[in-house]
Amino acid sequence: MSNSSKYDLTDFTILDATNILEYATSRFAAIWIACDRSHVPRSPAYKASFIWHLQWEADSFVFPYINICTVLNIHLTMPDLLHSIISRFTCLQTRNITGKQFYAEFFVHCSPHDPELSSTHRVVLKYAHDWWKGRFDTLGFPLPSLDVNEVLDMMVDHFEQLPMGAMLLPSPAVASQVDDDPLLNQILAVKARIQHLSDSLERMLQEKTMMAAAAASTMSQLEGPMDELEEALLTSCWP
Repeated sequence: MSNSSKYDLTDFTILDATNILEYATSRFAAIWIACDRSHVPRSPAYKASFIWHLQWEADSFVFPYINICTVLNIHLTMPDLLHSIISRFTCLQTRNITGKQFYAEFFVHCSPHDPELSSTHRVVLKYAHDWWKGRFDTLGFPLPSLDVNEVLDMMVDHFEQLPMGAMLLPSPAVASQVDDDPLLNQILAVKARIQHLSDSLERMLQEKTMMAAAAASTMSQLEGPMDELEEALLTSCWP
């Protein structure tokens, strides 16, 4: 899954950040649902292993990209569910809550079924490194250090599994980037993405129009034979 070339972080846009955090939210939602349904005894060892694995999720799919956005002066929002989870990670890291409290609050206050945090629509069938689907507390699944290219590949695979996934996929590389002006570069990236979506919609409408015209032409050609068939049927019924 990993690409051999290194990712140039100067190419990172607000769209990349938004999509990656959306993907991270989906993973957390899938984790909550799977572990909430699990009947594995919640021993201290299980809880400690769960927190360790969940920390890997945050370190792999959230914190690096929040840091990149800070460095590039990108101001973004995150889904409510992810905001709730990361706020509790912050409390854990600053020792305002214990690991035991973090575990309890995750399942009480970070449910993807909560109407205010609703995220079940983000969940897909397949995830890379889906440690939560097995006995992670005893089997010890290997969790790798992921680079940006690997995360972007996973994110693309995630959106391809969603009905409207293509609408959130990154647009082609943006030309005319301006040195030392991150805000302007983000505006250019968003403008390019909007133009890309507009062009895609225009092509789709053209294709639909052509299909409708072809269907109308086919129906018109069938009118004569259908009339003849109807007349023949009527004649055969009335000698």
